[in-house]
Order: sequence, then C-alpha cells, then structure tokens
Amino acid sequence: MLSLSQIIFGVNDLEAASARFRAMGFAVVDGGVHPGVGTANRVIPLGAQYLELLGVTSPELARESEYGRSLLRAIASGDRLVRWSLRTDAIDDVAARLGLAVEQRKRVRPDGVLLTWRAAGLSLALADPTTPFFMQWDRAEQYPGLMAANHPNGARMVTALAIAPRDANVFRRWIDGADAPVRWVADRAPGLWSVSVQTRSGELVIPG
Repeated sequence: MLSLSQIIFGVNDLEAASARFRAMGFAVVDGGVHPGVGTANRVIPLGAQYLELLGVTSPELARESEYGRSLLRAIASGDRLVRWSLRTDAIDDVAARLGLAVEQRKRVRPDGVLLTWRAAGLSLALADPTTPFFMQWDRAEQYPGLMAANHPNGARMVTALAIAPRDANVFRRWIDGADAPVRWVADRAPGLWSVSVQTRSGELVIPG
C-alpha cells in the first residue's frame, strides 16, 4: 500500500520557521539531526502524515552531498516546499516496479534515539520536487506522524497537495495506486504549489 507520508518545507532558519508555523496554530516538535549531512528538522505530526521543516545546520557539510546542495539551492531565494514522499510497507516491490535502488537512511532524535528507514527515488526527487520519493520505516512505531502533538488549531490531516507535475507520465507511474490527496494544477509552472490541512475551523492552505 502507498499513502501520503511527509511534505517537506525547506527553510533558512529553523527557529523562525517553527515560530511561523506555531503562529498558524501548529505544534512543532524538534525532530533532530541527520548525521553527517549538515541538516536538521522539525516535525508537525498529523497522524497518518506529517509536515517537515528541513533546514541546514552546517553549510560546509551540506555542500558535500547532493542532498544538502539541493536544499541550499532550493532555499536560496526563500523558504519553500521542496519535496514530498509516499509511505509503503513493500518498498522493495515499489523499487522493482520503478527501477529504483533502495538506500538506508537515518536521523537522531534530540532524546538520542536513532530513527532508521529505507528510501527509494530520493535522488530523482532532489532533481524534480514534483516527483515523490518512497519511504519504509524500520520500526512502524517510530513514524514521525505518530509523535505526540496537541495542535491549538485542531490540525489532523493533509487534505490536498497542489502539484504541477514536470513530467505527467512519470508522475502518473510514481503515484499509481497511492492513497494521496494530490490536487493536479494544470495552469502553472511545474512545482509544489501548496499544502492544505484540515483544522478545527476548516481547511488551512499553506503556500509553497
């Protein structure tokens, strides 16, 4: 099964971005660092999905990998939506269907707990943010969407991710069979345009 997992905002200042999202009524949790990559994140848990604020903590270290370099390029002109992912419990099958390699990834939480997962298609998503990558968590209970969070605005789920695909055929293949509230935008340049979240007072649209 494939389902919408995370939507990532690249940000220049994690503290400032966290304050901005808290002002919108979200609880923001410190997610920790990506060892050896020069990046760190904050998490907005929504149960089945989560929003991620991804920032550079060491520009020098970030420049040593395409993961870090792509983030630096993306946020050079300001904070923006940079990537999204689909969650699966059969990543080897997904990778085989799409001809992708599976790689091991990790992050260390502030409490010292090591989180590990496997990913596929990340390098393609770094080049084209409209194409999702795929994730399978090694321990399901560590899924960031399940972290405890009491959102003052009552946020509980992503209702739409507005995307103008760069390559429609690739996009259709990548999301085939996915349970993902994708809103196809046909009249704009390719990119991630906005994410909508269901809150107590209705749908909150966050521009990309």
